Amino acid sequence: MKAAATVSAYMLRVARPLFWHIGVPNGGPLRGASTFIMQFEARHIAVTADHVIAQYIDALAADDRTICQIGECQVWPEKTLIARSARLDIATFEIDPAKLPEMGAVPFDCRKNWPPPEVNEGDTLTLAGYLDALRNEIRRGHYEHEAWGAHGIADAVSSREIVTVYDPETTFAADDGVSKPPLGFNMSGCSGGPVVVYKLVNGLMRWFPAGFIYRGPDGEAKGEFATFDRVHIRRLHFIQSDGTVADPDSGWLPA
Repeated sequence: MKAAATVSAYMLRVARPLFWHIGVPNGGPLRGASTFIMQFEARHIAVTADHVIAQYIDALAADDRTICQIGECQVWPEKTLIARSARLDIATFEIDPAKLPEMGAVPFDCRKNWPPPEVNEGDTLTLAGYLDALRNEIRRGHYEHEAWGAHGIADAVSSREIVTVYDPETTFAADDGVSKPPLGFNMSGCSGGPVVVYKLVNGLMRWFPAGFIYRGPDGEAKGEFATFDRVHIRRLHFIQSDGTVADPDSGWLPA
């Protein structure tokens, strides 16, 4: 359990709240999701779900006073976008590494460890993200965001995604001091939250970035899905070291 606590603390430094609001007093409710930073040789890349970026751009189009932040740092994803894939629900944008302290972010160092290792059914995962329902402005320009996290298992793996089943009876909470949420809880805001996989390398247990949350329970579980929650994770191997996204189903064919 000591190792699990170590990974949980690490994930809370890697996962960052990505959120937007109207930059005036009483400027409306916070909206947002989650993100994380990947460090490559040439650039630092923020990763989140494409539907998150789409929602932010829609908000900006509706009101140009809309401000986007990672932690306490203002960012402009619409100006620094590298790639978007609606099909894969992946978006990447460039980050100035000098801003990492202001974001409170620790990047995944992918400079010598890319692409990520293969994920197999039964592998242990750790997930983290920030819940929309638990975002609050504590004073002007300062916000608190409550994180959700869990240690689970890769129950199903395909070339595109990993699925883990959240069951309060079998899933370990990411923090012993935080109670596990009930089935069907609303995970809105966790999209873009990082997922790591554990692998034994030369006799040592290590963890590697493997994907990000792109869909989870929405608080309205019904019928057969009322007895368990499925969290869908987009695999990271689609992201190239320059931040572009290799979409095998884009319709592009070589000459």
